Amino acid sequence: MPEPSDKRGRGRGQGRDVQISKALSLLLRHAAEKEGLKMNAQGYASVTDVLQWRKLKSLKVTFPEILHAVESSDKKRFALLYIPSAQPTSSTTQATTIPSTTPDAEHEAGKIVGETQPDTSVLESAPVTSEDQQSATDHALSVKDKDPANFLIRATQGHSIKTVEAASFLEPLSLSDESKLPDTVVHGTFHSTWPAILQSGGLRCMGRNHIHFATGPPLESVLAAHSGDNAQGKPKPDDSRVISGMRRDAQVLIYIDVRKALAAGVPFWRSENGVILSEGVPVSQGANDDKKGEEQKFVSLEFFDVVAERKVGLGKLWERGEVLQELPANLTSKCNPKGRR
Repeated sequence: MPEPSDKRGRGRGQGRDVQISKALSLLLRHAAEKEGLKMNAQGYASVTDVLQWRKLKSLKVTFPEILHAVESSDKKRFALLYIPSAQPTSSTTQATTIPSTTPDAEHEAGKIVGETQPDTSVLESAPVTSEDQQSATDHALSVKDKDPANFLIRATQGHSIKTVEAASFLEPLSLSDESKLPDTVVHGTFHSTWPAILQSGGLRCMGRNHIHFATGPPLESVLAAHSGDNAQGKPKPDDSRVISGMRRDAQVLIYIDVRKALAAGVPFWRSENGVILSEGVPVSQGANDDKKGEEQKFVSLEFFDVVAERKVGLGKLWERGEVLQELPANLTSKCNPKGRR
């Protein structure tokens, strides 16, 4: 496996590894259909086809660098599947996106145009359970095969592509198996968005297929870090470790009563990299809403247990249906921080 690169590439001074990871995330989570990438219901695509995408080609990305992006991702953003005989069979899963092979499409900027016949090209089905999926990725990273045609890759979560079916690769959470329910289910957000969440009545997918939740940090650690008895009166860092499902610079943490939500019929899933996901349940919007009569899916306020502010030491903002304090305007008026790796 290649060593992490120190090279700087184009794009705001980002390191090459970050550029490759971000490009892969964009393609596999959001842009596959638009770019004509063949992808099965579980979100897997051929590594050979992925390497033909214009952004990766412009960076001259190699197959070993794809493997390194999978192996080195701090949040396990990608899964890999090794299929040494990846030939079409009658039992394989049909691709959800078939690239156009018309003359005009072949010259369209950014499109991936495969060399194989699109009407017969299919992708193998992947393992179903989270444990098997992780084992499959580990195995794929361990083999010595240098042919990218024998590998499939996908994003582990974060999709906005509607043809990627959650039930085909995510583990459902259920009250019937308490041992698999996480102790903590928390959504990280920012000062400026908390009032909007409160006003709208809950959390929505906002363009993605699911709302993302992490399994930490525990509420107790957040509140203890902001007890405010240090000399400067500033909160101590609570938990700066990388946590899948949440940006580490999240300012407001929304803790969910997942058992109450499951009992009410709200579906929750666990991805193989430990992110908790939910699409919410349909809630009919009122007459004053901008989208009159439409049903939108929410994880509603009734399932919020505690909401805590952790960056300036305000502590609890909400608890079990009651607003304890409002964020000051000097915080809510600021833009959200730019995404960082």
